[in-house]
Amino acid sequence: MANIVLFGVGEVAAVAKYYLDHFSEDRVVGYTVDAAWLKEDRHDGLPVVAWENLESRFPPDAVKLLGPISYQRLNDFRRDRHLEGKARGYSFASFIHPSTHNCAASIGENAFILEGCTLQPYCQIGDGAILWSAVHIGHHCRIGNFVFLSSQVGLSSGVVIEDCCMIGGQVGIINGITVGASSYIESRAVLRRNVPPHSVVRHPFDVPTGYDSDRLKSKQFK
Repeated sequence: MANIVLFGVGEVAAVAKYYLDHFSEDRVVGYTVDAAWLKEDRHDGLPVVAWENLESRFPPDAVKLLGPISYQRLNDFRRDRHLEGKARGYSFASFIHPSTHNCAASIGENAFILEGCTLQPYCQIGDGAILWSAVHIGHHCRIGNFVFLSSQVGLSSGVVIEDCCMIGGQVGIINGITVGASSYIESRAVLRRNVPPHSVVRHPFDVPTGYDSDRLKSKQFK
């Protein structure tokens, strides 16, 4: 059993705490947010500490971190906080719902995997991966770091999703396709061809739009 500090105090953090409380032996002992967003020193009966001063209340040898569970700035925010936490000596927990059919060869730290997912043999999942409900990862797939797969995504065998991609709900990707880093695939798109890095693919098409995914990294895209 580990003591967990969750990053964030919004609705998704509440969802994470619910799953941890009901389906994990780990225990949430507090929250952290960036100092600019710190509005209260307690949330849901637990302390909230500014990220910049986290060591003052929760030193690295006392807790593990989980989150941020967010695709803000196309997963860059989660990646940056993860790497900063590692540099400050923190380790990260993971949550894998007990209903997940897990035959993965490897799963990195700071993963958040919800109910009804299928991880077939020989697939590899990187650090900071978020898989929402009912995601199917085919055999020999490789999921990079800080990837967000929304509900009911289906990946056939041998698919590669590179770092910091956001894959919308009910997206389907056929065998052997590579989705380049930092790409955004809109819900219900079906990919039948490789997608270059920084692509934006809109349903129902499987070819990128004419603009770079950096355009989506505004504060409105969270």
